[in-house]
Amino acid sequence: MSNFDFESFSDGEWEDRGELAWNEYDWQQYLKQNEKEIARFLALHNQHKYHPDHLDQVAHLMGWDNQEWAPADESAPAAPPPVPAPDGAANPVTGEDANDDTADTYTIHKHPVFIASRGLYQHLYLVWEHFMAQGPSPLVNPNLAWKFATSLHAGELNSVMAIHALDLGDFTLTICHLKNALSAVNHSLSMLQMLPLANIAHHVQFFREIQTDLFDLREIWLRVMNDCREENRRRTLGEQE
Repeated sequence: MSNFDFESFSDGEWEDRGELAWNEYDWQQYLKQNEKEIARFLALHNQHKYHPDHLDQVAHLMGWDNQEWAPADESAPAAPPPVPAPDGAANPVTGEDANDDTADTYTIHKHPVFIASRGLYQHLYLVWEHFMAQGPSPLVNPNLAWKFATSLHAGELNSVMAIHALDLGDFTLTICHLKNALSAVNHSLSMLQMLPLANIAHHVQFFREIQTDLFDLREIWLRVMNDCREENRRRTLGEQE
């Protein structure tokens, strides 16, 4: 099981939730909290991104390898209880307010793969925008710049559709969307090699940041695809018994 555990989020998490009597303000607050979680992931990722096994390290710091993120496994040691937070303070593990009544509300916005993918794409857009603002535009073909940007968008769109399919328990559709997302990432990487980058610190750092984020997206999605295929194999074996 990967640290970006998804099985506990699949097969219709909404079925047992009932109706939420939330107005627009409530949902806006929910979305703001989600943006904070994405920002927290991104801060941790930027802090550890050049360390070995940094994805697993960040997942641990985000609390995604606790029992609450995965089905119970009797063969595995019990996870330590969450660190208690003072009244009114955010839990240092989950980042959630102890008095926040939205903590138990689930949408795909809370899915670890969504948070990780969205955070990495936010950083990719920011780095690309910063690179273009530093004055390389006369060196970059506008057509290439546009294709690079659209390849980023294609990857993000397919990743979101994959997470939606994952939440519905359709693992085969998830794999198909992630294949499209991986194709978009490979396209981005190939065009990255075509950019006329000078051997200066700004360009070297830009290339390193973009390449690291793209490789991390690919690693996360490959893990999810592997888990989806394994789940499909288990389902097939279960039907044959």
